[in-house]
Amino acid sequence: MIDIEVINECKKLPFSEVIRRLTEIGIERYYTDLIRLEKTYYSHTGESYIESMPIENKPKVADIFNETSVIKALHSIQKGDIDYPTFIRNIIAAGTVSYTVYIDGKKVVYVGRKGEAYTEKFHF
Repeated sequence: MIDIEVINECKKLPFSEVIRRLTEIGIERYYTDLIRLEKTYYSHTGESYIESMPIENKPKVADIFNETSVIKALHSIQKGDIDYPTFIRNIIAAGTVSYTVYIDGKKVVYVGRKGEAYTEKFHF
């Protein structure tokens, strides 16, 4: 069974710590649907858990995926210049409809309306 308490604790942690904690409870990836504002966590055992994302003032998803703006938002959140809700609003405004964090694959794939994608690799 997926440990929902740990998932809830991760909401206040930096990304590297989120990855560490989710790995400990057997999560292999999570998918974030920015249209429905939902996250789905998938475990190695085939279980899944869906939660809603309470993001206020959600912007319209841009028609064109702007990779430069996605990268700028990533750098801003990594430096601590913006919080997670602002990051989400920024990547939505940049045309991102979803992203998937592949914990075992050590990468995040951000996807636009037409299948455009930007892949960010992480090393922790």
